[in-house]
Amino acid sequence: MLSLPAGHGDPPPPGLSAETRPSPHAPSSPKARPRGLNILSLNPARAHGNHFARITGDPLSGAFSSKTAVHAGMGGRPVPQGEIPAALEKLRNTPRRGAAAAYVHVPYCETRCTYCGFFGGKYTPEAGAAYVRTLTGEIESESPLPCVASSPVNALYIGGGTPTALEAKDLAALLRALRSALPLANDCEITVEGRLHSFGEDKIEACLREGVNRFSLGVQSFNTELRRGLGRLSSREEIIGRLRALAAYNQAAIVLDLIYGLPGQTLKDWEEELRTFLELPLDGVDLYQLNIFPGSLLAKGVEAGKIPPPAPLAEQGKFFALGVSLLQGARCRRISMSHWNCTARERNLYNPLAKSRADCLHYGAGAGGFLQGWFMYNHSNVESYSAKRARGEKPVAALAAPPDNLPLMRLILEQMEQCRLNLDMVGETLSRLFGAEADEARALYAPLLENWEEAGLIARDGPWMELTLAGQFWQVNITQAFLERLTDICVKK
Repeated sequence: MLSLPAGHGDPPPPGLSAETRPSPHAPSSPKARPRGLNILSLNPARAHGNHFARITGDPLSGAFSSKTAVHAGMGGRPVPQGEIPAALEKLRNTPRRGAAAAYVHVPYCETRCTYCGFFGGKYTPEAGAAYVRTLTGEIESESPLPCVASSPVNALYIGGGTPTALEAKDLAALLRALRSALPLANDCEITVEGRLHSFGEDKIEACLREGVNRFSLGVQSFNTELRRGLGRLSSREEIIGRLRALAAYNQAAIVLDLIYGLPGQTLKDWEEELRTFLELPLDGVDLYQLNIFPGSLLAKGVEAGKIPPPAPLAEQGKFFALGVSLLQGARCRRISMSHWNCTARERNLYNPLAKSRADCLHYGAGAGGFLQGWFMYNHSNVESYSAKRARGEKPVAALAAPPDNLPLMRLILEQMEQCRLNLDMVGETLSRLFGAEADEARALYAPLLENWEEAGLIARDGPWMELTLAGQFWQVNITQAFLERLTDICVKK
């Protein structure tokens, strides 16, 4: 599902970017949502109380009446505003351990895409330069903190918004500050997200000089007519030419986002999108289902009858199946639920870290991150963010303590991104955390497994629960249902 945590689909939540991609986060107003991570709610989610699938002859189209709208996860206990400074101080002075990421948010875009629910403001060179000065100040001021300096950062993601809208000199200044201030691992994945429009040689070469080794590009569609409907500026021919020119540098992984279920898009159109991708010298692709955000230009256009409605849910399952079939047939390798690589250059390190609630440093207006399982995000309004920075403060707008079942959530989220779940490990984790007997735990989720297996969503192989093709399409529903059932167990314990 397209949640565009970081402006496209890669990212994050910290979408969780555009891969991640995002985002919906705790606050109800899209303008207040942090970018980078996909957080269902700061409180345990209860929006989808019916966890049981319908038994039909076609689980791909009919297993559930609706799709869970964002990435499954992640509860927490909101911290009162008056207690945030002390809690944040303790977290920032605690050394990190284990694999970690960093997310940097650039809120501006040159134009607003019709599907976007997170427009952060129109880019101007003056606004971009001023923002980068404030942003680099935040990054540099935190460099000595134990939460930053204590352990390597394995993946750095610069998302938006549209980071590639920045002038080449500002992109270079931001990247230099990050490389100087953060303990980047020797093999750190450094991603810049963006659009090909206005991403010229000067910006590309500035990124490559400063160590960028991965580009995540929100192409969304090669079809010129569909692109115009999305508010995208470049034609099919221009996009293909720019991708070939970028690939000719041979210095970084190039990954695209493509969306299925767009208004007016047919299965034949979708097949053409995928075959066009496979013909290009690219390294990976993210396939996202269209998600219409309330208040977006697309939502308003559909409601007013000015834009045809997107493909219904039953049809979108066919788009999903076609994507899986064509990419598997081309021997692309699935590295997470929506992400595929075609070469070994594409590693996709950031998204699994962000989605599993690993430590994620966060910088910029609207950026979200994690420390020690605590979720936090910055003020999304650039003026509020800048005012906080002018006073030397970390501009955190909200903080949530981790739930008691965090290790269990991490286990489920990490494995379900790979379309499977080891039920023995779930039982062992429940027992370790809450003293639940293995048989007791199995009895609590066994009715779900029986229903999902009968519905054609899962297959059982020893301790493993494997998602079928239909189960993969409904993966977020299944993951969220499992988390909610086990959260109820943990609360009772």
